[in-house]
Amino acid sequence: MKSVSLNKNIIALGANSFFTDFSTEMILPLLPLFMDRYLHASKSEIGFIEGMAEFGVAVLIALSGFYSDRLGKRKGLTVFGYTMSNLIKPLAFFAQTTMMIALIRIGDRLAKGVRVAPRDALISAYTTKEASGFVFGFHKMMDGAGALAGSLTAFGVLWLWGESEENFRHVFALSLVPGLISMAILIFWVSDAPFTPSRERRFRPKALSKPFYWLVGFQSLFSLAAMNYSFFLLKAENNGFAIVMIPLAYALYNLTQSFFAIPIGRLADRFGKATLLSCIYIAFGLGASAMMVGGAWGTWIGFGIYGFFAGGFNALAKAIISDTAPLELKATAYGIYYTSVGFATLASLSIGGIIWDRIGSTFLFALSSTAAIILGIVLFRLRSHLHIPQDS
Repeated sequence: MKSVSLNKNIIALGANSFFTDFSTEMILPLLPLFMDRYLHASKSEIGFIEGMAEFGVAVLIALSGFYSDRLGKRKGLTVFGYTMSNLIKPLAFFAQTTMMIALIRIGDRLAKGVRVAPRDALISAYTTKEASGFVFGFHKMMDGAGALAGSLTAFGVLWLWGESEENFRHVFALSLVPGLISMAILIFWVSDAPFTPSRERRFRPKALSKPFYWLVGFQSLFSLAAMNYSFFLLKAENNGFAIVMIPLAYALYNLTQSFFAIPIGRLADRFGKATLLSCIYIAFGLGASAMMVGGAWGTWIGFGIYGFFAGGFNALAKAIISDTAPLELKATAYGIYYTSVGFATLASLSIGGIIWDRIGSTFLFALSSTAAIILGIVLFRLRSHLHIPQDS
C-alpha cells in the first residue's frame, strides 16, 4: 500500500511542507515571547493578533478553494501561496512595533489561505479512500518533522548566542533559507493534477454530504473552546520556564506531533476517523489540564500531549473530507472547513486573551480543558450518527 499511496508527488509535497514548516517554526515559538518581552504587548493584543491571523486564513481559503475547483488546476495557487508565505515571514527581522508583527503574521496567514485548499485537494488527487488517513498522516508527519527542525534551530541559536532581542531577529532572518528550498521543491518536483471543473457557477450546499457538515460543526465548536500554540507558549513562561527552554518544549510538541501522525492515521483507517478524532479532543483537554497544574513537569507533559493532539486534529478532518467530498468540489469543501474553523479560532483567541488579562490563565485553561473533554465524549457517543465512511 505504501508504494501506491506515497507516489513522487505525495513525497515531494511532504518535503515541501517539511521545509516550509522548518522556516515557519523557527519563528512561531519566538513571536509571542518577542511581542511580550521586547514589544510589551498584552495577552489580549497577542490573542487578537493570532485570531486575526487565523481569520485571514479563513477568508482566503474559501475563495482559493472555490476558484481552484472552477479553474480545474491546483498547482498555480499552491505555488503562489507558498512563495508569498516564505518571503513574508523573514520580514519579522525588521519589526519594531506590535503592529508590524501583526501585519507580517496576517500576511503570512493570508498566503497560507491561498495555498491550503488547493494543496490539500492536490494531495487528495493522489490518494485513495482506503489510504487517506495514512497519506494525510504522512503529510502531517512531514509537517511535524520540519517544525521540530525549526524549533530546535531556534533553541540552538538562543542557547549558543543568548536570548537577546538581536538573536531573536537573527532567527527570523535565517528562516528565509529553508523557505527558499521548499519553494524550489514545489516548483520543480510536484506535478499538477488537472481535472474537469464543475460547471456550476455557484456553490450549492447540498452538493456536500451531511457527514461533512457534522465534521465542520464539531471542529468549529472545538476550535471555539480550544487554544492554539501561542497561549501554550505564554503559559510555559507563566509557569516559570526560562525563555531559552521554551523553544525546546515546543520542539517536544513537534516531535510528538510528527511521531504520532502516521500511527493516528493508520488507526483511523482501521477503526474509524470520527472515533480517533474524539480521542484527539480528549487528549487536548488532558494537555491543557497539565499546563494548568503548572510547574516544569506539567509544562513538559502539556506540550507532549498537545503534540499528540496536533498530530491528528486537522489531518483526520482532511482525510474525512477527502473521503466524502466529490472530486470537483474538494477544494471548496476544504475551504468551507478552514473558514468555519478560522472564524471559531478568531473568537476563541480574542476572548481567551481577554479572559487571561482579566481573570487569569488558570481559569482559561480549566475552561478550555473541560469543554474539550466534554466535546470529545459527545463526539464519541454520536460517531455512529455521523455516517462517516469506515466508522461504525
